[in-house]
Amino acid sequence: MNHDSTLDQLAELPVANIGDAMDRLNIVDAAIASQWRGARLAGRAVTVYTAAGDNAAIHEAIDQLEDGDVLVVNGQGQMHRALVGELMAGRAAVRGCRGFVIDGAVRDVGDCAEMGFPVFARAVTPAGPYRNGPGRVNVDIAIGGVVVHPGDLVLGDDDGIAIVPAGEAGRILDGATAKHAREMAQRAEIGLDLVH
Repeated sequence: MNHDSTLDQLAELPVANIGDAMDRLNIVDAAIASQWRGARLAGRAVTVYTAAGDNAAIHEAIDQLEDGDVLVVNGQGQMHRALVGELMAGRAAVRGCRGFVIDGAVRDVGDCAEMGFPVFARAVTPAGPYRNGPGRVNVDIAIGGVVVHPGDLVLGDDDGIAIVPAGEAGRILDGATAKHAREMAQRAEIGLDLVH
């Protein structure tokens, strides 16, 4: 099974089922949440490690994004300065980026929602960032208690974010698909009419 096919199939599943298939590991801290209801996210991680409140390396990463990428940023969990806003989201979207996951703060979330651009973050603030560095692009990082390697699969929905190690994606897809099928059968048994 090719990598893109696996990602597309994982994108159809609830993140909760994906987490279950990973023994409930690799689930990002619940404080990093969707900034607008209904956002869904599925793509390959392009990672950034940056100084708190500084987005110089994020600008560098956006220039490298390709179709299907998700920008995943370790912003030190700091909430005093927004690392991204609607202009950066717009630049990223034009390059085919599928969304942002920011362990830090963001702004312009209403505009991002209007664009349909998924943004998951720890906080929202109107305060803008600095742009001095330092920072690193496409290195191993940690966000919300989970290690993310460049190229890992990033899945998000209203429940939160799961990180699927690229080398385990096929196995996790099988487990998540089976879990979802069992849950759908249980829903039918109790007459729960939900669409998934």
